[in-house]
Amino acid sequence: MIREFERNSINKDSIDWKNFEKKVWESTVFSKDSAVITALTLNGEKHSSYYDQSTETYLSAKGKKAYSYKKIEAFENEENLGYINILPFIDSRKSLDETLKKGAEYITENLENIKNQDAKKLKGWVIDLRKNNGGNMWPMLISLTPFLENEILGYFLIEEKWHEWSKQENQIFNGASNQTKKFIDAPLDYKLTNKNLKIAVLINGNTASSGEAAAIALMSNPNVKFFGNSTAGYTTSNSTITLKNNDILILTSGVMADYTKKEYWNGVEPNFKISGTDDLKNEILEWFSKNTAVNNG
Repeated sequence: MIREFERNSINKDSIDWKNFEKKVWESTVFSKDSAVITALTLNGEKHSSYYDQSTETYLSAKGKKAYSYKKIEAFENEENLGYINILPFIDSRKSLDETLKKGAEYITENLENIKNQDAKKLKGWVIDLRKNNGGNMWPMLISLTPFLENEILGYFLIEEKWHEWSKQENQIFNGASNQTKKFIDAPLDYKLTNKNLKIAVLINGNTASSGEAAAIALMSNPNVKFFGNSTAGYTTSNSTITLKNNDILILTSGVMADYTKKEYWNGVEPNFKISGTDDLKNEILEWFSKNTAVNNG
Protein backbone atom coordinates (compact mmCIF):
# COMPACT_ATOMS: atom_id res chain seq x y z
CA MET A 1 0.00 0.00 0.00
CA ILE A 2 2.80 2.43 0.91
CA ARG A 3 4.36 2.00 -2.52
CA GLU A 4 1.05 2.85 -4.21
CA PHE A 5 0.94 6.15 -2.32
CA GLU A 6 4.56 6.80 -3.26
CA ARG A 7 3.95 6.09 -6.95
CA ASN A 8 0.54 7.71 -7.45
CA SER A 9 -0.23 10.37 -4.83
CA ILE A 10 -0.85 13.87 -6.16
CA ASN A 11 1.39 15.07 -3.30
CA LYS A 12 4.18 12.57 -3.90
CA ASP A 13 6.83 15.22 -4.58
CA SER A 14 6.22 17.02 -1.28
CA ILE A 15 5.89 14.05 1.11
CA ASP A 16 8.79 12.83 3.26
CA TRP A 17 8.47 9.16 2.30
CA LYS A 18 10.93 7.88 4.87
CA ASN A 19 8.87 9.47 7.65
CA PHE A 20 5.63 8.38 5.94
CA GLU A 21 6.69 4.73 5.92
CA LYS A 22 7.94 4.90 9.52
CA LYS A 23 4.65 6.36 10.80
CA VAL A 24 2.50 3.89 8.88
CA TRP A 25 4.48 0.89 10.13
CA GLU A 26 4.26 2.20 13.70
CA SER A 27 0.47 2.35 13.33
CA THR A 28 0.25 -1.32 12.34
CA VAL A 29 0.88 -2.15 16.02
CA PHE A 30 -2.67 -1.01 16.72
CA SER A 31 -4.52 -2.34 13.67
CA LYS A 32 -4.63 -2.43 9.89
CA ASP A 33 -7.27 0.30 9.97
CA SER A 34 -4.99 2.50 12.05
CA ALA A 35 -2.18 2.10 9.51
CA VAL A 36 -4.52 2.91 6.62
CA ILE A 37 -5.90 6.01 8.35
CA THR A 38 -2.35 7.16 9.15
CA ALA A 39 -1.36 6.78 5.49
CA LEU A 40 -4.43 8.70 4.29
CA THR A 41 -3.79 11.44 6.86
CA LEU A 42 -0.11 11.83 5.96
CA ASN A 43 -1.09 11.92 2.28
CA GLY A 44 -2.57 15.33 3.01
CA GLU A 45 -5.70 15.70 0.90
CA LYS A 46 -9.41 14.97 1.31
CA HIS A 47 -10.56 13.00 -1.74
CA SER A 48 -8.60 9.76 -1.22
CA SER A 49 -10.11 6.84 0.68
CA TYR A 50 -9.75 3.11 1.32
CA TYR A 51 -12.43 0.45 0.85
CA ASP A 52 -12.20 -2.61 3.09
CA GLN A 53 -13.78 -5.56 1.27
CA SER A 54 -14.23 -7.68 4.40
CA THR A 55 -16.23 -5.07 6.33
CA GLU A 56 -17.62 -3.23 3.27
CA THR A 57 -16.64 0.10 4.81
CA TYR A 58 -14.64 3.13 3.72
CA LEU A 59 -11.75 4.61 5.69
CA SER A 60 -10.61 8.22 5.32
CA ALA A 61 -8.01 10.58 6.72
CA LYS A 62 -8.06 11.43 10.42
CA GLY A 63 -9.57 14.83 11.06
CA LYS A 64 -11.13 14.94 7.60
CA LYS A 65 -14.22 17.09 7.70
CA ALA A 66 -17.18 14.87 6.98
CA TYR A 67 -18.92 15.57 3.69
CA SER A 68 -22.11 17.39 4.63
CA TYR A 69 -25.02 16.93 2.23
CA LYS A 70 -27.53 19.72 2.72
CA LYS A 71 -31.19 19.27 1.91
CA ILE A 72 -32.37 21.71 -0.73
CA GLU A 73 -35.78 22.85 -1.88
CA ALA A 74 -36.84 21.84 -5.36
CA PHE A 75 -36.50 24.47 -8.04
CA GLU A 76 -39.98 25.64 -9.03
CA ASN A 77 -39.63 25.82 -12.74
CA GLU A 78 -41.41 28.14 -15.15
CA GLU A 79 -43.45 26.82 -18.06
CA ASN A 80 -41.16 28.39 -20.68
CA LEU A 81 -37.92 27.02 -19.20
CA GLY A 82 -36.54 23.54 -19.73
CA TYR A 83 -35.42 21.91 -16.46
CA ILE A 84 -32.95 19.00 -16.21
CA ASN A 85 -31.90 17.52 -12.87
CA ILE A 86 -28.61 15.62 -13.34
CA LEU A 87 -28.40 13.28 -10.35
CA PRO A 88 -25.42 11.19 -9.15
CA PHE A 89 -24.66 7.95 -10.97
CA ILE A 90 -23.12 5.22 -8.82
CA ASP A 91 -21.51 2.16 -10.40
CA SER A 92 -22.92 -1.23 -9.45
CA ARG A 93 -20.82 -3.26 -7.03
CA LYS A 94 -22.22 -6.45 -8.56
CA SER A 95 -20.69 -6.36 -12.04
CA LEU A 96 -19.58 -4.22 -14.96
CA ASP A 97 -22.59 -5.46 -16.96
CA GLU A 98 -24.92 -4.18 -14.25
CA THR A 99 -23.15 -0.80 -14.29
CA LEU A 100 -23.49 -0.54 -18.08
CA LYS A 101 -27.17 -1.49 -17.92
CA LYS A 102 -27.86 1.07 -15.19
CA GLY A 103 -25.88 3.66 -17.13
CA ALA A 104 -27.90 3.12 -20.31
CA GLU A 105 -31.14 3.53 -18.34
CA TYR A 106 -29.84 6.69 -16.66
CA ILE A 107 -28.82 8.23 -19.99
CA THR A 108 -32.09 7.26 -21.71
CA GLU A 109 -34.18 8.76 -18.90
CA ASN A 110 -32.26 12.04 -19.01
CA LEU A 111 -32.43 12.25 -22.81
CA GLU A 112 -36.19 11.60 -22.85
CA ASN A 113 -36.61 14.38 -20.31
CA ILE A 114 -34.64 16.74 -22.55
CA LYS A 115 -36.61 15.75 -25.68
CA ASN A 116 -40.00 16.11 -23.98
CA GLN A 117 -39.24 19.62 -22.83
CA ASP A 118 -37.45 20.68 -26.00
CA ALA A 119 -40.75 20.18 -27.85
CA LYS A 120 -42.10 23.28 -26.07
CA LYS A 121 -41.31 26.85 -27.03
CA LEU A 122 -38.56 27.60 -24.53
CA LYS A 123 -36.64 30.74 -23.67
CA GLY A 124 -33.86 28.87 -21.87
CA TRP A 125 -32.70 25.85 -19.88
CA VAL A 126 -31.97 25.20 -16.21
CA ILE A 127 -29.54 22.35 -15.46
CA ASP A 128 -29.57 21.44 -11.77
CA LEU A 129 -26.41 19.92 -10.25
CA ARG A 130 -27.27 20.77 -6.63
CA LYS A 131 -27.99 17.14 -5.69
CA ASN A 132 -25.08 15.67 -7.61
CA ASN A 133 -22.41 14.62 -5.13
CA GLY A 134 -20.48 12.37 -7.48
CA GLY A 135 -20.09 8.86 -8.82
CA ASN A 136 -19.22 7.95 -12.40
CA MET A 137 -18.93 11.14 -14.45
CA TRP A 138 -19.32 9.56 -17.90
CA PRO A 139 -23.08 8.79 -17.87
CA MET A 140 -23.56 12.38 -16.67
CA LEU A 141 -21.56 13.87 -19.54
CA ILE A 142 -23.22 11.54 -22.06
CA SER A 143 -26.63 12.69 -20.77
CA LEU A 144 -25.54 16.30 -21.31
CA THR A 145 -24.34 15.67 -24.89
CA PRO A 146 -26.99 17.95 -26.50
CA PHE A 147 -25.70 20.88 -24.42
CA LEU A 148 -21.99 20.29 -25.04
CA GLU A 149 -19.81 21.57 -27.86
CA ASN A 150 -17.99 19.23 -30.26
CA GLU A 151 -14.60 20.00 -28.77
CA ILE A 152 -12.47 19.53 -25.66
CA LEU A 153 -14.66 19.68 -22.54
CA GLY A 154 -12.02 19.48 -19.83
CA TYR A 155 -8.93 17.72 -18.58
CA PHE A 156 -7.37 15.71 -15.80
CA LEU A 157 -3.88 17.05 -15.09
CA ILE A 158 -1.87 14.07 -13.81
CA GLU A 159 1.90 14.26 -13.33
CA GLU A 160 2.14 17.30 -15.62
CA LYS A 161 0.32 15.47 -18.43
CA TRP A 162 -3.03 16.65 -19.80
CA HIS A 163 -5.66 13.91 -20.20
CA GLU A 164 -8.58 15.37 -22.12
CA TRP A 165 -12.31 14.72 -22.05
CA SER A 166 -14.01 15.65 -25.29
CA LYS A 167 -17.12 15.45 -27.43
CA GLN A 168 -16.48 14.15 -30.95
CA GLU A 169 -19.26 13.42 -33.44
CA ASN A 170 -21.85 13.41 -30.62
CA GLN A 171 -19.87 10.94 -28.53
CA ILE A 172 -18.05 11.54 -25.25
CA PHE A 173 -14.39 10.49 -25.01
CA ASN A 174 -11.98 10.05 -22.12
CA GLY A 175 -8.74 10.47 -24.04
CA ALA A 176 -9.09 8.00 -26.92
CA SER A 177 -11.64 5.86 -25.07
CA ASN A 178 -15.20 6.21 -26.37
CA GLN A 179 -17.36 6.39 -23.24
CA THR A 180 -20.65 6.76 -25.14
CA LYS A 181 -20.06 3.46 -26.95
CA LYS A 182 -19.59 1.70 -23.61
CA PHE A 183 -23.11 2.56 -22.46
CA ILE A 184 -25.29 2.96 -25.55
CA ASP A 185 -25.24 1.52 -29.07
CA ALA A 186 -25.07 4.68 -31.16
CA PRO A 187 -23.88 8.29 -30.91
CA LEU A 188 -26.29 10.54 -29.05
CA ASP A 189 -27.09 12.72 -32.05
CA TYR A 190 -30.19 14.51 -30.75
CA LYS A 191 -29.98 18.23 -31.52
CA LEU A 192 -31.74 20.90 -29.47
CA THR A 193 -34.42 22.89 -31.30
CA ASN A 194 -32.53 26.08 -30.46
CA LYS A 195 -28.89 25.57 -29.48
CA ASN A 196 -28.42 29.28 -28.76
CA LEU A 197 -30.67 29.50 -25.68
CA LYS A 198 -29.22 30.60 -22.36
CA ILE A 199 -28.44 27.85 -19.85
CA ALA A 200 -28.48 28.46 -16.10
CA VAL A 201 -26.52 25.79 -14.21
CA LEU A 202 -27.36 25.46 -10.51
CA ILE A 203 -24.51 24.51 -8.14
CA ASN A 204 -23.95 24.49 -4.39
CA GLY A 205 -21.93 22.81 -1.65
CA ASN A 206 -23.56 19.46 -2.46
CA THR A 207 -22.11 19.52 -5.98
CA ALA A 208 -19.01 17.34 -5.63
CA SER A 209 -16.51 15.23 -7.54
CA SER A 210 -18.16 14.03 -10.77
CA GLY A 211 -20.90 16.60 -10.24
CA GLU A 212 -18.16 19.21 -10.40
CA ALA A 213 -16.76 17.52 -13.52
CA ALA A 214 -20.17 17.94 -15.16
CA ALA A 215 -20.10 21.64 -14.27
CA ILE A 216 -16.61 22.01 -15.73
CA ALA A 217 -17.65 20.25 -18.96
CA LEU A 218 -20.59 22.65 -19.36
CA MET A 219 -18.19 25.61 -19.28
CA SER A 220 -17.35 24.83 -22.91
CA ASN A 221 -20.83 26.06 -23.88
CA PRO A 222 -20.73 29.89 -24.23
CA ASN A 223 -24.42 30.13 -23.26
CA VAL A 224 -23.81 28.79 -19.73
CA LYS A 225 -23.72 30.75 -16.47
CA PHE A 226 -23.53 29.31 -12.95
CA PHE A 227 -25.94 30.25 -10.15
CA GLY A 228 -25.87 29.35 -6.45
CA ASN A 229 -22.91 28.72 -4.17
CA SER A 230 -19.38 27.32 -4.33
CA THR A 231 -19.11 23.60 -5.02
CA ALA A 232 -17.62 21.10 -2.53
CA GLY A 233 -14.06 21.27 -3.85
CA TYR A 234 -13.52 17.60 -4.78
CA THR A 235 -12.27 18.64 -8.22
CA THR A 236 -9.61 15.97 -8.45
CA SER A 237 -9.20 12.73 -10.38
CA ASN A 238 -8.85 9.47 -8.50
CA SER A 239 -7.06 6.26 -9.38
CA THR A 240 -8.77 3.06 -8.21
CA ILE A 241 -6.09 0.58 -7.14
CA THR A 242 -6.89 -3.01 -6.15
CA LEU A 243 -4.39 -4.19 -3.53
CA LYS A 244 -3.08 -7.72 -2.97
CA ASN A 245 -5.65 -8.34 -0.23
CA ASN A 246 -8.43 -7.23 -2.66
CA ASP A 247 -9.11 -4.04 -0.70
CA ILE A 248 -9.37 -0.92 -2.85
CA LEU A 249 -7.31 2.25 -2.51
CA ILE A 250 -8.99 5.27 -4.08
CA LEU A 251 -6.09 7.66 -4.46
CA THR A 252 -6.14 11.23 -5.73
CA SER A 253 -3.59 11.52 -8.52
CA GLY A 254 -4.60 14.62 -10.49
CA VAL A 255 -6.69 17.78 -10.67
CA MET A 256 -9.54 18.78 -12.99
CA ALA A 257 -9.19 21.61 -15.50
CA ASP A 258 -11.61 23.23 -17.93
CA TYR A 259 -11.33 23.39 -21.72
CA THR A 260 -8.91 26.35 -21.43
CA LYS A 261 -6.66 24.33 -19.07
CA LYS A 262 -7.62 26.46 -16.07
CA GLU A 263 -7.12 24.23 -13.01
CA TYR A 264 -9.78 23.89 -10.30
CA TRP A 265 -8.10 23.01 -7.01
CA ASN A 266 -10.89 24.32 -4.78
CA GLY A 267 -14.10 23.69 -6.67
CA VAL A 268 -16.23 25.81 -8.99
CA GLU A 269 -17.44 29.31 -8.16
CA PRO A 270 -20.81 30.60 -9.43
CA ASN A 271 -21.12 33.62 -11.70
CA PHE A 272 -24.06 34.69 -9.55
CA LYS A 273 -23.69 33.85 -5.84
CA ILE A 274 -27.13 33.35 -4.28
CA SER A 275 -28.24 31.69 -1.03
CA GLY A 276 -32.04 31.68 -0.71
CA THR A 277 -34.26 29.57 -2.98
CA ASP A 278 -36.55 32.52 -3.74
CA ASP A 279 -33.57 34.75 -4.52
CA LEU A 280 -32.14 32.05 -6.79
CA LYS A 281 -35.32 31.79 -8.84
CA ASN A 282 -35.75 35.56 -9.08
CA GLU A 283 -32.13 36.06 -10.16
CA ILE A 284 -32.43 33.36 -12.82
CA LEU A 285 -35.70 34.72 -14.19
CA GLU A 286 -34.21 38.21 -14.34
CA TRP A 287 -31.17 36.84 -16.20
CA PHE A 288 -33.37 35.01 -18.72
CA SER A 289 -35.49 38.12 -19.26
CA LYS A 290 -32.46 40.10 -20.43
CA ASN A 291 -30.92 39.97 -23.89
CA THR A 292 -30.58 36.33 -25.02
CA ALA A 293 -26.91 36.75 -25.95
CA VAL A 294 -24.50 35.58 -23.27
CA ASN A 295 -21.37 37.55 -22.48
CA ASN A 296 -18.66 35.23 -21.18
CA GLY A 297 -16.81 38.05 -19.50
